[in-house]
Amino acid sequence: MSAQTKRNLLIAAAIIVVGALIAVMAFMTGKRPERQTPPPSRPTVAVVEVTPDAEPVRVSGFGSVKAKRSVDLVPQVSGRVVSRSARLEPGAYIATGEVLLRIEDIDYTLAVEQARSNVAQMEVNLARAREEAQVARREWDRLGAAGFGGEEGAEPTPLVLHEPQLKLAEASLAASEAALTQAEVNLARCTITAPFDGRVLQADIDVGQFLAAGQPVGSVYATDVAEITVPVADSDLAWITVGDGGDPVEIVADFAGAEHRWRGRAVRLGGAVDSRSRMVPVVVEIPAPYERSDDRPALVEGMFVEILFTSPPPAGAVIVPRAALRPGDFMWVVDGERNLRIRQVTVARAGIEQAVVTGGLAAGELVCTSNLQYVTDGMPVRIEGERAPTAPTEKPATEDGER
Repeated sequence: MSAQTKRNLLIAAAIIVVGALIAVMAFMTGKRPERQTPPPSRPTVAVVEVTPDAEPVRVSGFGSVKAKRSVDLVPQVSGRVVSRSARLEPGAYIATGEVLLRIEDIDYTLAVEQARSNVAQMEVNLARAREEAQVARREWDRLGAAGFGGEEGAEPTPLVLHEPQLKLAEASLAASEAALTQAEVNLARCTITAPFDGRVLQADIDVGQFLAAGQPVGSVYATDVAEITVPVADSDLAWITVGDGGDPVEIVADFAGAEHRWRGRAVRLGGAVDSRSRMVPVVVEIPAPYERSDDRPALVEGMFVEILFTSPPPAGAVIVPRAALRPGDFMWVVDGERNLRIRQVTVARAGIEQAVVTGGLAAGELVCTSNLQYVTDGMPVRIEGERAPTAPTEKPATEDGER
């Protein structure tokens, strides 16, 4: 080994030794880092505060709007359509007595004139029969039975006094008058008018079309009141007041890109419980549902809507979100120490959005609405929006190892 190589090795060894000495001195004289205790594991939860002012109990259902009164337009006489109202179109509004269409009436006008002629003829026949009956009575009184070929003192027969002829003339006049009335009714039926203030649902008719008696040509419905049949569960009937003294009902519908609301009232129950779903039909009436306003359109026949029934809660009850209720009628209550307590409560009704609790909760308590995978009684939690707890810091160790 050359002298140069030995020198290089000595220099490298000296550098390594010096570096090791410096590292040992730095470790012996330097301060140890502070130990950090990790913060306790506290899952974050959302809570709601139980308030003493309980909101109303809400029961919701769905149904379709249907007019309380609707009729088909059916001509009672046959004939060709000669005129048709411009408002006889689906969706158009009509007024009581408004002429919707006219049927050609020439045949019915001639029938009326013929019936009047028959009445006049029968009136003449009746007058003649009455006169003949009076003449027969006078002759009998003057001549007696002998003058008519009968026995002295005998009573005149009805035929001798022309009584059957008189009754026949009276009956013929009554029949001709009835025929005249029928002809006038048929003539009036050539004009079809609106039976009430309403709206046209459908119309399938035009000028020149021949209509047969009894053939439906359209339908209209009244606009004063609409009905909605809402199926509800039997258990929910306890929260719905039906009849004149019932609580107001709110009808909600999404229409023309916005949500609109109407007011109604539950007036009666349906005729029977649905045999398949076991739901009870509740009939809700809406007054003036088809009137437009500046901020609300008119309801439309067949529109699918949501119905919200409201009822005051029982005395002492509180209303909480349905998400706070756990299986088995348990709730998670967050106490003042921010610990989760599992508590059983008394539930009067558990709906889709809210639960009515009549026992086990007090005003001012916080109930958890978050879903947690694991829950134990007394588990520490953190409420959304609150600052996380800071971790405690351990004191640094002294040279003799004490802290």
